[in-house]
Amino acid sequence: MYRTNIRSLKAVRFGEIGATRVLMKQLVGREDGAEKTALHEIRIQKGGRTSIHSHNWQHQICVTSGRGILVMEEKETPLRTGDILVVGRGESHGFEQRGAAPFVFLTVTPL
Repeated sequence: MYRTNIRSLKAVRFGEIGATRVLMKQLVGREDGAEKTALHEIRIQKGGRTSIHSHNWQHQICVTSGRGILVMEEKETPLRTGDILVVGRGESHGFEQRGAAPFVFLTVTPL
């Protein structure tokens, strides 16, 4: 069994090219005993964004606080606390923060 507390984990600068003002915490990974998926917290600070990108896997997202937008194929979809989505394999997408508070979401990705 693995157990930790999100407050004890260190946030690092999100290394994706083109991302600005984005921090990431790895909550669960292979070194914690995960076999198939990893869990991360993504925190987009005021005025921040990820780049538009795609990958060869799907991932699930749960917005835990703040407001933001999902950008897909030049379409913007507002996101807020409680929204859950699945981004499919190969779908180009990016996220932008909106409002006064950071935009925070959990994401599950394959290992």
